[in-house]
Amino acid sequence: MSKLPTETDSGRHVQAVQISCDILEALRELDGAGVSELAEKLDRSKATIHNHLSTLAANEFVVRNGDLYEVSLRFVDIGEYAKGQIDIYEVAKEEVDRLAEETGEVAQFMIEEHGRGVYLHKARGENAIQTASYTGNRKLLHYTALGKSILSQLSTERINAIIDRHGLPQRTSKTIASREELFDELETIRQKGVAFDDEEVLQGLRCVAAPIKHPNGDVCGAISISGPTSRFKGDRFHKELPEVVEGAANVIEVNATQV
Repeated sequence: MSKLPTETDSGRHVQAVQISCDILEALRELDGAGVSELAEKLDRSKATIHNHLSTLAANEFVVRNGDLYEVSLRFVDIGEYAKGQIDIYEVAKEEVDRLAEETGEVAQFMIEEHGRGVYLHKARGENAIQTASYTGNRKLLHYTALGKSILSQLSTERINAIIDRHGLPQRTSKTIASREELFDELETIRQKGVAFDDEEVLQGLRCVAAPIKHPNGDVCGAISISGPTSRFKGDRFHKELPEVVEGAANVIEVNATQV
């Protein structure tokens, strides 16, 4: 794990805060860890790690179970607060729930933050398959239909900045891996109004998404329906579901004007 922040700005970074952030991220990745394991992973002394863990525990950001430290539930409170700051969250949540019930599939709502997509709400219909995404999960934008929907509404400068920072790593053989291919697809998305994920995240999984625009004209998220290739094919995948998703995005946009 890098000891330096990935976000660059004109301000100075406080090393002690960075170490605490690295510890929290490592605890998440490792599903909990002890002092020695964290020290080795982060290339820090045990004394440094112990001091930071003690401070984090005193402020209830981590909990100790025997020799293991884990991220605490205080982050649930913080996360719910952050979610509530998204002005269209409630109207988007209602539409995602309706979409899942109507189609029987997985429906999701995503926004962009720091060049990544963040899932803010997920609902499962009666026929929905299990997917790895969850509320708060962060994904790179170029390989999900939701992410590509959002990217399609951003400026070329912003898109290039996101690629420069996060790259275009492949998840499957179908994942977009070049700028040229990505920009070509984003232009198609702008023309069609919807984006597709054709097994780009996971083999056997497809997704259709549409961008959601804020009343001020900026993109403020995207909504999607996901399902197995056995059900997402032919006219249902290319025509019926895109119309349903576009309609849901439009409902959110209209209701958002009342927020």
